[in-house]
Amino acid sequence: MDGELEHLRLRGPRGVIPLGFVAEGEALFLIARERSAQWPVDALRTGSIEVELPEGRRRGDIRLLASPSDRTTVLEHFRAKYGDAAFQRWYEHPARILRVDLLPRGGEQRPRPGGYDGWLESEFDNVADEYDRHITGNRMNMLLRNRSLAQLRPTFSSAHRLLEVGCGSGMETLPLLRDGHEIVVVDVSQRMLDVVQEKARREGLGEQLSARKLRAAELGRLVESKTEEKFDGAYSTYGALNCEPDLRAVPGAFADLVRPGGRLILGIYNRWCLFEVAGYLLALQPRRAFGRRRNPIPVGASRFCIDVYAYSAGEIRHMFSPGFTAERLEGVPVWLPPSDLTSYAEKLSGRFEQLAAIDSFVGRRWPWRSLGDHFLLTLRRRAPDSAS
Repeated sequence: MDGELEHLRLRGPRGVIPLGFVAEGEALFLIARERSAQWPVDALRTGSIEVELPEGRRRGDIRLLASPSDRTTVLEHFRAKYGDAAFQRWYEHPARILRVDLLPRGGEQRPRPGGYDGWLESEFDNVADEYDRHITGNRMNMLLRNRSLAQLRPTFSSAHRLLEVGCGSGMETLPLLRDGHEIVVVDVSQRMLDVVQEKARREGLGEQLSARKLRAAELGRLVESKTEEKFDGAYSTYGALNCEPDLRAVPGAFADLVRPGGRLILGIYNRWCLFEVAGYLLALQPRRAFGRRRNPIPVGASRFCIDVYAYSAGEIRHMFSPGFTAERLEGVPVWLPPSDLTSYAEKLSGRFEQLAAIDSFVGRRWPWRSLGDHFLLTLRRRAPDSAS
């Protein structure tokens, strides 16, 4: 391989793209500057990539680099190859750093890792160290967390042992640990779990926390392991269930894990968002107005860095109805903008707290409670003999 070649050519569904790279043996390292760039999404979705090099076209497995030390090393290689000026302009603050392991020329190709599962895990690994800033630096993301905690704390005031599915960096975990709960956290990202566990240790709360690396769709493994007692309550807010292409096994797993009478709180990315529908129709963008209607919602049509699946409150109630009874529904937010349109909220920053209080009031009333950017649904586990 010619290590002095300035650029390679990536071949993808959107054409041929020249990219800077560094090489180490049969491994290539690429940088995507913008999180909205489509070429890494196209490649990570399948776990495979095709590039043109001086010796011809080569295919390779592609994955994200999430380790800070690995990322630092690769960035130094880019600086050495391209010089300080080009590095500062094009590569210094990457959204993604990707590694391509080239496949042997000819012969049988090994099975490719990745696909949606690998992509999902690697994207959350990639943002784990900056996830708190992603939440705290966005007024609407903080509103979502404040609203969920406003429900979680009173609902679980007498619940000692909780299950959290999709803990992220622990924005809800830590407050509940401080309240005295014992929590088993589940997340697809090991780096997210590491972040939460380190936070808990620093506050002397580590003994109250246990962690398992699982997707939401794999909750049945907790049931099968027979190592977990019934939980007094469970929750999953703002993303974990929306990352699952198939939720059919999830309600039954929750039913097996939560004791009768225990509560389950779900925060779901809603299929019907009043602010988006009204705003984009007024802007004459009907495709964006109804962009959540069909699943999956691909990267570029939503604010997320992966494909996601939106669900209405009615769909979730129906899915969980065999084991749970719906008790409370709240749209979050309804009249205020979603987090990707937070610039509109900033224009109202002088009166934001008053508007947030009004939005909270409206979000608990029909029909608005079903029309939020997300919704919070509280369910109660039925006694086994009352399930239908």
